[in-house]
Amino acid sequence: TQVAASYPDKVLRNRIGEQKIVLGDLLMLLRPYRQSSTEYNGLYDMMEQISKAYSNVNISYRLAEPETVEEDGRLVMIQHEESISLEVRNKLISGQ
Repeated sequence: TQVAASYPDKVLRNRIGEQKIVLGDLLMLLRPYRQSSTEYNGLYDMMEQISKAYSNVNISYRLAEPETVEEDGRLVMIQHEESISLEVRNKLISGQ
């Protein structure tokens, strides 16, 4: 977000917005362990604060069929999905 504040770029802004998905997954994984220790509880609380900052970020997807190709003797799946960040809070981008 600090780089995006100095060098606004749509692609970078979209990547920042996409982190909302990863953050949601992290919260889901941490939730069961939240009460197991102060460290987990503190980490969960920090992640939850970041999640609140992402509350106005909307992500939408263009779905596409994955492609299977062989590379170096291995089968590789190539995802053609595309995520689109529609809105990122000014605070996340500009630090204001």
